[in-house]
Amino acid sequence: MIKQTLFLVFIISAFAVKAQEFPSEIWHKGMLVLVNEDTLVGKIKYNLDQELVQVESDKKIYTFSGKKVFYFQIFDETVDSYREFYVLPYALVNQYETPIFFEVLVEGRLTLLCREKIIDKTVQDPNYINAYGSAISYSRKVLVYTYYFLDDKGIITKYSLKKKDLLKILAKRADKVDEYMRVNNLRADKRYDLSRIIAFYNGII
Repeated sequence: MIKQTLFLVFIISAFAVKAQEFPSEIWHKGMLVLVNEDTLVGKIKYNLDQELVQVESDKKIYTFSGKKVFYFQIFDETVDSYREFYVLPYALVNQYETPIFFEVLVEGRLTLLCREKIIDKTVQDPNYINAYGSAISYSRKVLVYTYYFLDDKGIITKYSLKKKDLLKILAKRADKVDEYMRVNNLRADKRYDLSRIIAFYNGII
């Protein structure tokens, strides 16, 4: 029975890994603009963990760090949408600011920024039960997002994903934002919902 359980865990884990395809792992059609205003058009692959972006153009592959990049845009077929990334100074690890890639989700008086990361997460599948009657647990890779707000003074603030903190940031129209969230059943920790909320806020501010 134990061998059968281990075999099931292996099969489930292998399928989960094979079935997933994350945006940062594939090439996208797009364009990149360097800080010297040179523009490259071709296929783009990015790595936010290492703050690097690659461009395949004219049968050559170029690799750039955030220090050399101003902006890049891709068409992400995994979500069937264009995505834009800018390089902004931010102290990601310590107190020293360095050029960091941010995806721009909503641009306005308050701009919503985002960074993504692939992590290993332990999940339980109730469809498979082990010898002790419990759901089998296995590890799979998931995409998680960290959000930031860029205000009109150029200050970047990391977002906690908590509604009370969101309403504090949107204090000038907190009552209307709270009502908008309740009427439309929007959550403060979901990517699409958060984009709608900030777009609404910018529209009434």
